[in-house]
Amino acid sequence: MTSWVDAWVDSYSHMLLFVYGDDHLRVKERADDLKQKFLEKYDPTGMNVDEFVVGTKADLEPGPIMQAVQASPFLSEKRLVVIHNLVEAITKAESKPWIEGFTRTPESSVVIFLDDLAPEAFDKKELGKTLSTLPNVHTYPLPRLAGAELVAWARERVVKLGLVMAPSILDEILRRTKDDAWRTDAELHKLSAYAGKESVTMEMVDLLVRTDYEADIFGFMDALASPVPRKALEKLFAERKAGAEDFQLFGMLLRQVRLLLQARAVLDEKPTAQKQDIATSLSVHPFVAQKLLGEVRAWTMADLTKTHELAQKLDLGMKSGIKSDISVDRLVSEWLI
Repeated sequence: MTSWVDAWVDSYSHMLLFVYGDDHLRVKERADDLKQKFLEKYDPTGMNVDEFVVGTKADLEPGPIMQAVQASPFLSEKRLVVIHNLVEAITKAESKPWIEGFTRTPESSVVIFLDDLAPEAFDKKELGKTLSTLPNVHTYPLPRLAGAELVAWARERVVKLGLVMAPSILDEILRRTKDDAWRTDAELHKLSAYAGKESVTMEMVDLLVRTDYEADIFGFMDALASPVPRKALEKLFAERKAGAEDFQLFGMLLRQVRLLLQARAVLDEKPTAQKQDIATSLSVHPFVAQKLLGEVRAWTMADLTKTHELAQKLDLGMKSGIKSDISVDRLVSEWLI
């Protein structure tokens, strides 16, 4: 059977692909599949692949990106350009030259736009909204899974990992991970390593799967904001000792930096902003909004922007082979300086 990934790499007409959603795990996996299929079919050397991460206003200069898009492939039929966070970063006023440039994408180029935007937020962005109506464009919205869809996805994950567990065990894991696909995946990997070929028991779940994930992340952020660096380092050590994967920790920190950056923008525009203002602007739960409102006062916009730029570079570095534990240590240490 031909997969959807095989379908687009076999076609010269699918030039622009938008992969986006607030299910960050599936967005990453979809992007990895796309890139891997392209390399296998067109460019095993990787010489025709360019990747850009938009983290600052300086990255919004169209020249370098458009030059990569318009360039001819080298000893290959096609070239690939992957662009992170562009749709989210471009305002309506800034979108015209970008829209005109991507409209002229040659048939020999495939452009993949990756954004951690919820589908409803993506639909409001001028760049994505306009380009997605053009011919030869595919969109892959990946909203956060819930209900029966999440259960079906989790069951597939269990089979893929070769885990043996009763449905009631999986239900308990999903309850503890609060329908977070990224964390569910990390916990299933942890149980797989621990259980081996044995059936997963509730005792294993009690030992390895923590319940209060929100407290974990906000406790970590409290430690980072503390004037005593030792607290953050102790918290990082405790997270690793509890079995947290560094890739998961980095994703957790990156997401939190982005939320804090957005919350800081709301607070700078409206100093009297309350929990509901944050919840509405960021589309987050009121509990998360309340915690963000307390956390964000510890950092200025300049502090958070600098940290976000570093996190973006480290994120791209991990896609190029840098180990996730190094990225976590670097991000935490820079944050504490």
